[in-house]
Amino acid sequence: MSELKKIEDAWLGLDIKDEDVFNPISTIDIRDDKFYLKMIWLMSRPEYFSFLCKHILNIDLLPVQCLILTEMWNRKFPMLVATRGFGKSFILSLYSILRALILPKRKIIIVGAAFRQSKVLFEYMETIWNNAPLLRDMCDSESGPRKDVDRCVMRINDSRIICLPLGDGQKIRGQRANDIIADEYASIPRDIFETVVAGFGVVSSNPIENVKKFAAQEMAKSLGHEYEDTHDEVTTNKDNQIILSGTAYYDFNHFANYWKKWKSIIKSRGDKTKLREIFGGEEPPENFEWQEYSIIRIPYELLPRGFMDEAQVARSKATVHTGIYQMEFGACFTRDSQGFFKRSLIESCVSSDLSTIKDNQGQDIIFETKLIGDPDKKYIFGVDPASEVDNFSIVVIELHQDHRRIVHCWTTTRTEHMEKVKKGFATETDFYAYCARKIRDLMKLFPCVHIAMDAQGGGIAVMESLHDKDKLRSGEHPIWPTIDREKPKPTDGERGLHILEMCQFAKYEWLSEANHGMRKDFEDKILLFPRFDAITIGLSNIEDGMKGRIFDTLEQCVMEIEELKDELSMIQMSQTTNGRDRWDTPEVIVAAGKKSKMRKDRYSALLMANMAARVLARKPEEREYQFYGGFAFLPEKSEKQENQEDFTGPSWFTDSMKNIY
Repeated sequence: MSELKKIEDAWLGLDIKDEDVFNPISTIDIRDDKFYLKMIWLMSRPEYFSFLCKHILNIDLLPVQCLILTEMWNRKFPMLVATRGFGKSFILSLYSILRALILPKRKIIIVGAAFRQSKVLFEYMETIWNNAPLLRDMCDSESGPRKDVDRCVMRINDSRIICLPLGDGQKIRGQRANDIIADEYASIPRDIFETVVAGFGVVSSNPIENVKKFAAQEMAKSLGHEYEDTHDEVTTNKDNQIILSGTAYYDFNHFANYWKKWKSIIKSRGDKTKLREIFGGEEPPENFEWQEYSIIRIPYELLPRGFMDEAQVARSKATVHTGIYQMEFGACFTRDSQGFFKRSLIESCVSSDLSTIKDNQGQDIIFETKLIGDPDKKYIFGVDPASEVDNFSIVVIELHQDHRRIVHCWTTTRTEHMEKVKKGFATETDFYAYCARKIRDLMKLFPCVHIAMDAQGGGIAVMESLHDKDKLRSGEHPIWPTIDREKPKPTDGERGLHILEMCQFAKYEWLSEANHGMRKDFEDKILLFPRFDAITIGLSNIEDGMKGRIFDTLEQCVMEIEELKDELSMIQMSQTTNGRDRWDTPEVIVAAGKKSKMRKDRYSALLMANMAARVLARKPEEREYQFYGGFAFLPEKSEKQENQEDFTGPSWFTDSMKNIY
């Protein structure tokens, strides 16, 4: 390659030699009778869309744009999350035209939260149409853009691209489509999308042919034969498709939930156990293929220099909140929302090598997540017992003279418990008894001085299991509610450990003090999180492998605490109708338009543990009494006690009592 050629092609960002490039056109003989058919077939292949776009649509594409088009074409459920200014709308418009051009009788529907958004894509398609004379020559007289009051239609021969206003979904209900593109998906109400838009594509792209194909497959199988489908899947019988696209948004938004679900599916790589977890303990649908899902994430940093106005990006980085910048330009679903516990505040309480958090001796506070506690330290457990659908959560706090450390977090669900029982990893079939056993097992690892547990949900069932004598193992003691001398309880006289505090979340005074107190503890760097970085994850993974851990691993514990931080950052404070403060997670829309709240079980467990620690810290330290003499025999003295007198009093008394026993 000549130097001039290298300079001209530098914008591609490809460092390759001419001899390493394969030109597929070189394999086609112009004298071949099927030359044009072969050329058309070649141009319809997704890996050569750049050639098609350049010579038919008059558009030059960057390599990254070509890869995005190919990836979207080859997946049934692609998701595009890109930086602001990347040109998502242009890419989606171009993709729609390619889809309509290559696949006959295709119907593509584009929706946005507002008609304005879908019209943006239509305007891009108009521009492409007007700047592509070869495209216009390839299409019939009915083809081209058409604008109506409530829709915009781009016709490409017998295919149609329809841009619709979403509204409340009523005006577009009943539409049918092969492909659905949802742009700026974070702004599209989830209930409308799931109940109205997603239903557009439930009928297969070629229903009659698909019925014939599946019937033929079943008949061939019953006759002991293999059935071969002779259709070209790439060009003539492409499956229906749903594309979700947009700029990243806050973590509690449904777009982020879809992103998490997509990511879990992709990371599962088809593992049945992981897929069952993703589907809430149920078996995945028949013929479910994880390869059909894809996430295409394009942050600003990955774009070639010059693609965007760097001065404008720098201004945004300098002036807007970090969380907003990460959403807008980093293609990240930010967790620093405007909640009661801001993400920035939470992260400022994370122990690290670069941390400025110091103890009262001026030493840096650095600690890790733990599976085993320090026998010389005291621990407080916070327990949020699960209801039917929530997590059962345990958070363990380690007490220090001037601060408290969150060192352990564990959660489970009824579904996970059932799976462990089925596989023989758990013998206790009763869910709450299983969770009570976990508390007891953790007490053997973390010297526990207090347990704070929600009295609602399954709290009563767990409490009863904790003092059930039939469930005790050797050396274990029944666990009973704490003793309050001002409020006697029937259980006060029972033998065992009286360390269980049943918390009443319904009491406003307690809830208010607990939340405001915990935020103050974060601000004062009294309540701290363990170190979290790539090295921590890597080392925890190695340790789990060396120890042969399958369940309740160190890596899982590390990630549980990260989930705890996520829950904290989503807590919002609002007011009830009677003017009282309320703390809860944002409301989200689930299937069938139902409203629900995001989980906050880990947050609740931490809230109770920290509140218990605050109360215990205020209590005056009980005086320890030493008893001397007066007994027929004395226990053997320790080395410390050897020089201590057995009796106290005047010398005439103590001297006469020496060696009397």
